[in-house]
Amino acid sequence: MKLSTAAELAIKGMTEVAEHYETGHVNIETICGARSLPRQYLSKIFNTLTKAGLVTPIRGKHGGYTLSRDPSKITLLQIIEAIEGPLAVNLCQHTPSQCSARDCNTRQVWKDIQRYVRQRLSATTLADCMAAQPATARK
Repeated sequence: MKLSTAAELAIKGMTEVAEHYETGHVNIETICGARSLPRQYLSKIFNTLTKAGLVTPIRGKHGGYTLSRDPSKITLLQIIEAIEGPLAVNLCQHTPSQCSARDCNTRQVWKDIQRYVRQRLSATTLADCMAAQPATARK
């Protein structure tokens, strides 16, 4: 399993917005500058995150984005699935399954891995990611 570039950028961008949660919104230039992210691509990603209800856009000359809720209430799984759709570690785990094998000896292994990955990502919030950053990396 490999996350798309878009999903990785979404997590990095959302973490930066989370850093500003208590102080207000942050503009896209600040997000990109703080995390060395490509502006045009991140703008498209944030449009998707807005549609998913994870960020709220602030319109106008001094606009930007703010989280739609507290960083402790937004999980990595929510961000990833907003960008990529339902998470599946392999074809067997898609819904419906895209695997034609009926008697697969590894199906349970993939099912267990799928369950673990989903549990871990749904248990990890933006607040957790912020707390994991070294103090020197934060502003």
